[in-house]
Amino acid sequence: MDELVILDFETTGLSPSYARIIEVGAIIIKENIVVDKISQLLYPGSSIPQFITSITGITNQMVKGKPTPEKFMPTLKKFIGNKPILAHNASFDQKFLISEMENIGISIENPFLCTLKLARRLLPNAPNHKLGTLASYLALKIPKNHQAHRALDDVMVTNQIWNHLKNTVTNHIKTEPDLDLFLMLSSVAKNKIAQLLDSKVKT
Repeated sequence: MDELVILDFETTGLSPSYARIIEVGAIIIKENIVVDKISQLLYPGSSIPQFITSITGITNQMVKGKPTPEKFMPTLKKFIGNKPILAHNASFDQKFLISEMENIGISIENPFLCTLKLARRLLPNAPNHKLGTLASYLALKIPKNHQAHRALDDVMVTNQIWNHLKNTVTNHIKTEPDLDLFLMLSSVAKNKIAQLLDSKVKT
């Protein structure tokens, strides 16, 4: 994992079958350092539902004149490249990314990691595994101007959670974990986590 993309979308709904992306936030991590970032509001082609505005604070006026998802996806694809992608509740962002890219004839085959799945396995004592709850549980340093449910701000919180999870694994196995281990951790049964980590300990 020389480089990793951390990604978040805000959307007009829960499913790409009827909803569109209205904000993209993403960063590139290299050797634990943010080396690039991208943040863009998008015009979805229709009005943003009021309940989405109440959650995100993103209004129709804010996206007026912004590029459509179709216009912006090539830029996002160039930013992502072939790097692994990490997101909180990654299945949500993955299905929107695949759908929006398919709309312009681009296929996405990047491996996806999910901090939600990892946190459920590595932080079983957290009250729940929502982004905000984990930030409080881990006592993360959140900037005063942080806005929850805004894409880039949520990406930066996800990055801090990722660092904590990665350090937890590194300290256990005594070596730098690779992508395959995190993919296994994301899918293995919770009661098998300790056994899997113990099998990777470098002596």
